[in-house]
Amino acid sequence: MEKALVKKSDYLKLKYKFFINRVLIYVLFFLLPLILEKVVEFDFFAQASLMVVYIIFIFSQWYLLGRELDHRLKIYYRVNSSIERVAYRVFTGSMTMLLLFNIFYLIPESISQYLFWGFFGILGIFYSWPTRGKIIEDSMTNQFGELKFLDSFEKTIFLLLIMTFFISVPELPMFENIDALKLFLDPSEHLSGLIWNFMAVLYLPFKSYPKLYNLIWSFHFYFVCIGLFLGATYGFLRYFYSRRLSLLGVFAIVSTWSFARILSHDYLSAITTTISLLWVWSVMWSLKSGSYRSGVFTGLIVAYATMINIHNFVLAPITLGMFYFYFLKNQTSWFRVQWVKYNVLGLSIAILIVLAQYHRFSPLKLSQFVFFLETVSDLIYRKAFFVLSPLGLILVGLMMSRKFRMKYKINGFGDNFSFLLTMFLWCLVVGLFVNPEFIKGFSFVWILAFFSLLPLEWIFQSISRLRSKRNLIFALYILVCVLDSQLENRLRIVAKMFLDDEGLKYLIQF
Repeated sequence: MEKALVKKSDYLKLKYKFFINRVLIYVLFFLLPLILEKVVEFDFFAQASLMVVYIIFIFSQWYLLGRELDHRLKIYYRVNSSIERVAYRVFTGSMTMLLLFNIFYLIPESISQYLFWGFFGILGIFYSWPTRGKIIEDSMTNQFGELKFLDSFEKTIFLLLIMTFFISVPELPMFENIDALKLFLDPSEHLSGLIWNFMAVLYLPFKSYPKLYNLIWSFHFYFVCIGLFLGATYGFLRYFYSRRLSLLGVFAIVSTWSFARILSHDYLSAITTTISLLWVWSVMWSLKSGSYRSGVFTGLIVAYATMINIHNFVLAPITLGMFYFYFLKNQTSWFRVQWVKYNVLGLSIAILIVLAQYHRFSPLKLSQFVFFLETVSDLIYRKAFFVLSPLGLILVGLMMSRKFRMKYKINGFGDNFSFLLTMFLWCLVVGLFVNPEFIKGFSFVWILAFFSLLPLEWIFQSISRLRSKRNLIFALYILVCVLDSQLENRLRIVAKMFLDDEGLKYLIQF
């Protein structure tokens, strides 16, 4: 009896702790207008830090919305990693909020402000109320459980990854007028107005402060779009490689100097050239989830891709055709029809966007193949790690032979080999014939990183019993990634933007 009372007492403590922590977070959020009045007097670094904290809070709300969507639609699925589940729920939650905030945008601003604060008030009440399920499912250790099992090498590369990501912020475009910023970012007006409307409502608290408003819009493309891209990249790599190599692949992407150069030359590439990875990952996720309800995710990805560029609507028939006639051919016709039905929401949004912007369609044309080769060679030249990618391509070519696959089995590529060839072929077709942005910028980077890991995976599996040698090889490639990352140039850019010390400004000139 006493033990039962102790357990109940401990549980009440957990409930109170959960409730107080959540309430404090939402109270600080509702105090944001008062905080902003003081923050405008602070230096640029303090203002930028507040913007990052706000974006992290929004990420948490997207995750909770995505989890609620899973619960209400009874979407049960298998995932390879906890980080992949977080990335998936963040995306579905953000798309849910995007649709809702576009409705808010149609309402006069004087009313939409109340709707904005009322919406987050409802979320605060709902997500702060302590229940056993919320206490268990919402704990951070549960959501990022994979990080608890990292060994020393993996922890090192994870910390290097986080550090490099934060110091790789490019020089941000600063305008007093948001319309000028939109024109600078998207002069061709490829992005749908749904995305701009969503951002206008999402960052409504900052609208009265032009500098902060501009800053958080610029941060959105880096921390939200690139952050989601890196999380999805890790999730996709985990279907083929070990956790250690998957982390190395993501670090290779962030540490390449081309990562910073792409953003400095075309800041909007953070969203326009990362969609190829999100699409490939969503198809893989849906295929491996084991649930026909996973069609919701692929449908929303197609809708998101169409918002980015109307030509990406071609992904809709490609995705439906691949699943119905190829990937799900061993499933019953009922299962395939149900999967298609769950795509209807996303496909309907994509069709509405096409009907509203059909005038932006341009005739199909072949992209410059020479430019394609030059870009790949430049990326390999600037990142020594990517020199392994041609070897990876050779291994993929050898794996097309059944005898080679039987003799040299590479874990992760047995059942997924046909998927790999199919998806990369479609990426090339869409990029070369339909939308050049689809296979450009970050699309090249993640593809090169993927193939660069294949020779390492083969080597590691060949010497699986020689742990010390594997660690030595892994440490060597971490060092290679760090040495050609040009950290000093990244620090120089960040220092110019955020630090006002005159002595530092003098030093960073050299």
